[in-house]
Amino acid sequence: MIYKKYRRLLILIFSALLGLLSSFTIPAWSNSLSLHTNAATSPLALAKEGQQRYNAGDLEAAVKLWQSAAEAYQKVGDREGMTKSLIDKSQALQDLGLYPKACNTLLQAFAIKNPDCSQTQIDQLYKTLAQQRDSLSLTQAIGLHSLGDVLRRQGLLPKSEEVLQLSLLSIAQSPQKSAVLLSLGNTERTQGNQIRDRWDYEEVTDIIDRKSVSDALAPYQEAINHYIAAAKVTSAPAITKIQAQLNHFQLLLETQKWWDDQTNRRITSWSRFGESKLIQRAKDFVSQLKSQLNQDVQALQNQITPNLTALTPSRAAIYAQINYAESLMQSGQINNVEPLLKNALQQARTLQDGRAETYVIGYLGKLYSQQGQLSQATKLTRQALLLAQEQNINGDAREITYLWQSQLGSLLRKQGDPKGAIAAYTAAFNTLQSLRSDLNANNQDVQFDFLQEVKPVYLELVDLLLKSNLSDEELNSLIVSNPSINREKAEAKKLPKNRLELARRVIESLQLAELDNFFQDPCSETADVAVQIDSIDSHTAVIYPIVLPDRLEIILSSPGKPLQEAIIPISEQDINQTLDRLYDYLDNVTINNSARNILSTSNPDPRELQENLQTLLPTFERIYSWLIKPFEAQLDSNQINNLVFVLNGRLQRVPIAALYNGQNYLIEKYSVALVPSLQLIDPQRLERKQLKVLAAGVSEQIQVQGEFFAALVNVPEELDQIKQTFPASQKLLNQQFTAKTIEKQLKSNFPVVHLATHGLFSSNPQKNFIVTGDGKSISINELSTLLREPGTTVELLVLSACETATGDERAVLGLAGMAVRSGARSTLATLWPVGDASTAKFMGEFYQNLKKPEAKQVDALRNSQLSLLESLKANPPFPELKNLPPHPYYWSSYVLVGNWQ
Repeated sequence: MIYKKYRRLLILIFSALLGLLSSFTIPAWSNSLSLHTNAATSPLALAKEGQQRYNAGDLEAAVKLWQSAAEAYQKVGDREGMTKSLIDKSQALQDLGLYPKACNTLLQAFAIKNPDCSQTQIDQLYKTLAQQRDSLSLTQAIGLHSLGDVLRRQGLLPKSEEVLQLSLLSIAQSPQKSAVLLSLGNTERTQGNQIRDRWDYEEVTDIIDRKSVSDALAPYQEAINHYIAAAKVTSAPAITKIQAQLNHFQLLLETQKWWDDQTNRRITSWSRFGESKLIQRAKDFVSQLKSQLNQDVQALQNQITPNLTALTPSRAAIYAQINYAESLMQSGQINNVEPLLKNALQQARTLQDGRAETYVIGYLGKLYSQQGQLSQATKLTRQALLLAQEQNINGDAREITYLWQSQLGSLLRKQGDPKGAIAAYTAAFNTLQSLRSDLNANNQDVQFDFLQEVKPVYLELVDLLLKSNLSDEELNSLIVSNPSINREKAEAKKLPKNRLELARRVIESLQLAELDNFFQDPCSETADVAVQIDSIDSHTAVIYPIVLPDRLEIILSSPGKPLQEAIIPISEQDINQTLDRLYDYLDNVTINNSARNILSTSNPDPRELQENLQTLLPTFERIYSWLIKPFEAQLDSNQINNLVFVLNGRLQRVPIAALYNGQNYLIEKYSVALVPSLQLIDPQRLERKQLKVLAAGVSEQIQVQGEFFAALVNVPEELDQIKQTFPASQKLLNQQFTAKTIEKQLKSNFPVVHLATHGLFSSNPQKNFIVTGDGKSISINELSTLLREPGTTVELLVLSACETATGDERAVLGLAGMAVRSGARSTLATLWPVGDASTAKFMGEFYQNLKKPEAKQVDALRNSQLSLLESLKANPPFPELKNLPPHPYYWSSYVLVGNWQ
């Protein structure tokens, strides 16, 4: 595991970027006098100095001073003073991104003994204070407000909302009411993001088709209401009101952009099928939404602009101006940005706040870049970077540093300096690698910001490396780090450096970063050095497709051979359109002529299925020409039997086994597996002696949280086949299959766990679940915990009847992550639902193949798919399909992710 001594993701900039500004004023202190003011080191003097240091941006010093003040107050028996000092200390810790410490400090303020920020302690504190809600003091209410903010930033959103609501009830008509309403709005907004991101493709399509603007905005209505209420508290400080308006403003802009993107994606799909009525409804929907939002956006802007310039200079005012500038740039209103940022810069320098200054200068550089003033933008970006590095001397400003390193790389590239750009992006990459745990573990409400802020750094660096003609000496000057390796260790191992190897290493690191981000937890065990395929399997090649704006690059790693590349001159837009077309015809539930919809009817039309297949095959053939054809000769000469793919983006939802060369499917020549990263592979062969399976399933119709799941009547046969193949196996059917029985049985150490039940994987880990026989569900996190029990070693996890969320290209991360998180070395699952009769037959074949002493897991999968293919060839479901290859929808959904051995 990789743990950092300090987890210091600075919330201020991500708050600014996301519009999640909180009140940066320190609320617990009033102007009331203390009896203990004589000595220079009196509690009040310490507390006031802490306030001054905090206002100047010296957060570490503020933490120490408030801790000293709390101890001094405790010595003189002033409980109220101690509580206030601890609350203030917690605020500074939050700003440093040290949320567990901030949480413990707040629990200490509420007199919780041995605080550890556990769920039990938080629940008990809430229960106790809720019973005293009518008699809580203002200080206690402020402490609850701070705790609610901490809980949100730790991802505990329902509890954050509860705690903030209690604070609101206790705070009456105090000026602090506005700040609590602002925090409630932020929590509701984050919950709104979760609700929205849990919608699958079909749900979003339904809202667009119904032209329901109210449903489109529903996830954020509570947040909007709280922001409006916060801005209306007459006694509140001006900064708090403006922060609420800014958050509301940016929320509306982001909501409009999200729905524009979603609607355009569907219009593109519907255009393929000539669905003119659907296209018009989509255009009407987005027009109505824009009309409503624009009205509110303009009204907010008219209030924000004059009020922002009238603010008293402070750190909070500076970040509010950065927030507004960012929103204006995103909405194309760049003409109003420069005066705003220059005013903020002057304030930062007056306050001598180095962190704020580097942000303002960096955003000025971003503005000039957007305006085409590249020379001035570069100068400012270098200046911001120098300031950020100075901040690193006394603290840790890496999360600022990487922003300006990557911005500098982009600017140098635009100015025709690829070597300088590579150096800048490499520096940003190394900074991100050192921040690997911090970027993901500390701030669970910025999950998808990864796609806009972090992922591009990796892809830009890869793009530049693959285009470069740097010498070995120049390449060796670039330290591309693995977070597990310190520099001395890297030098000692003399890591190979060449253009393709560096690019491959960066792509591997991107895959790890995506998994970390997906789970918000950097718990992926990685190898110390880049793993070579030679050391794993001499008959396996690894294929890395890398989608870049102007081309598709393929890197091939073969045993005993140098890395090879192929360049396909095709734009990213063309690639995505091809992959979207494949999805539309194969698995899109909102398209009438998709294979999924044709075959889900009680009486499928064979002509429709024939036409569908004849449309799909050329698309599968085109993708084959990209990924396989450039290397066919090398694969044959190297006697390659297995192909392992490291996929990213929309390629992750492609059933690779169904790639077609004009005569045969890929699976007819090669075994196929997917891996998130070679660095995550533990290449041990599955021990066949006395192999036993823990086989659990649900065959009855079942209701879970109000949703009905259909009966899987062939599951008992599926489990019986496993028991017959491996007699030492344990079977759990229906009511026998619960989280507790799984936990109990796993103590007997089953190397294979087979779960035949409904389940779902999506790009939101909280939506990943499997249904149990007692009418409940197990989340991916809960299942991972069960499979990681001491003494448990799961080699293979089989998820039969589960599916990935429709239209969700990140959903395969759920499958990959299931293996990584659970400790299972590999996972077998399906990309779309397969009939349970077909599944039972397929799984029977799979375990018979797995029983063979020399068979690899990937071979067992391939042989089972080939058996299904041959069966479909001999007995096609419809006579019209007799002279065509078997339709991929019947057989290619099964994927093996992880260790293929």
